[in-house]
Amino acid sequence: MSQTRDLETMPVSKLLIRFAIPAITGTMVTSLYNVVDRIFLGRYVGELGIAATTVAMPLMMLVMAIGMLIGFGTNSQISIRLGEKNYEEAERLLGQGLFLFVVASLSFTVVSLIYMKPLLLLFGATESVLPYAETYLSIVVLGTLTHLISFGANNFIRGEGNPRVAMATMIIGGVINVVLDYLFIGVFGWGMAGAAWATVIGYSVSAIWVLHYFISGRSVVKLYWRNFCMRWESIKGVLAMGSPHFIMNAIASIQMSLFNNQLARFGGDNAISVMGVIMSFSLIWQMPIVGVSQGLQPIVGYNYGARKFVRVKKALYMAILASTAICVVFFVMIQFFPEPLFKLFVSDSNSELVNAGAPAVRRFLLMLPIVGFLIISGNYYQFTGRPRTSLILTVSRQIFVLIPALLILPEFLGLNGVWYVMPTSDLCAFILTGIFFVRERNRLKDLIAESRLFPVDSSV
Repeated sequence: MSQTRDLETMPVSKLLIRFAIPAITGTMVTSLYNVVDRIFLGRYVGELGIAATTVAMPLMMLVMAIGMLIGFGTNSQISIRLGEKNYEEAERLLGQGLFLFVVASLSFTVVSLIYMKPLLLLFGATESVLPYAETYLSIVVLGTLTHLISFGANNFIRGEGNPRVAMATMIIGGVINVVLDYLFIGVFGWGMAGAAWATVIGYSVSAIWVLHYFISGRSVVKLYWRNFCMRWESIKGVLAMGSPHFIMNAIASIQMSLFNNQLARFGGDNAISVMGVIMSFSLIWQMPIVGVSQGLQPIVGYNYGARKFVRVKKALYMAILASTAICVVFFVMIQFFPEPLFKLFVSDSNSELVNAGAPAVRRFLLMLPIVGFLIISGNYYQFTGRPRTSLILTVSRQIFVLIPALLILPEFLGLNGVWYVMPTSDLCAFILTGIFFVRERNRLKDLIAESRLFPVDSSV
């Protein structure tokens, strides 16, 4: 129980470092799944291999959306229950979360395999890219269950206060994926199928590691098979808490489909390949911020449940500062040195991918320094049990700004209009999120004052 006790007694700065560093390390390694796939595919299959993984991305985002719906929703509830010292309910939530992963993955796999070709065409696949994408996705979707468990259930480990084990889970899967990519693509020459099998095997090993942790007895929250079921009274809370992340990623899937179709229309297969590289680089800078956010979640969730609002405020501010610093560093790198990024993905350093990619990525990530604030602030509301506010911020940015901009700007600016969509969306979202943030800062001041007048005995 010392793991959960540290959440309300250890200095916030040390606690955030303790949770964020393993999460950042783990998520960075996890990002290698897509990045390394595309590097090997770009060098051994060609730019069509990169384009194929790009048009497959909307479906993979839907898998991630399901994982976040169940994983983040359950984990937020578990953290709050641990803060309330309600360990029995936390264990019921763990069993239910794993059961939901099984049900969701089986349904998703069947539907995806049946409607594979029309889905890929909807996601922007051209005739030349379609065969590569079908080969890749028909294998990857077979690993949906292990993908959900390795990603979603790993959040349960972090939520109970054990970030190192959570980090190890992601590192194990990521390293295996990299090694198998080299063997399957570079040595055996399996191409798209090799990349897909490397990904599935990596996820599967991580999933086994997660399940072993909860079954072995090392966890604070124990896994009992009697809890491997659905309880409608608690599912509502899980779905409510996880819905902002689900909707965010589901909308992101729609957006990616629109991006692919607009890129194919105004730039062809090469433009889709450029977007694939940009998405790979985006994973590299996003994953540290996701790691900070994941490190923040158990601290905020636990202390909010324990009414330790001063610690909640400190953790939030530190997370925003850290994520902004990360964004600024990557912004400087991409504005001054974009060419080396694209040269990683091709054997010919003078290819069209490099020449078209450098100016594109500069435009696409023009507002990168403010994105860390947007991500942390949006997630914070979910961590404190207010998913509706998080949902409002997400929907406002993605539906009311980004999608209209994606439909309108290219009509006037052509391909450049596609690249300017993201900075336009980020700037508008910054204004709206800033308004909500000022209100939340004042609210925290009131809660802190109230908690000092009526302190809670943490020993109860």
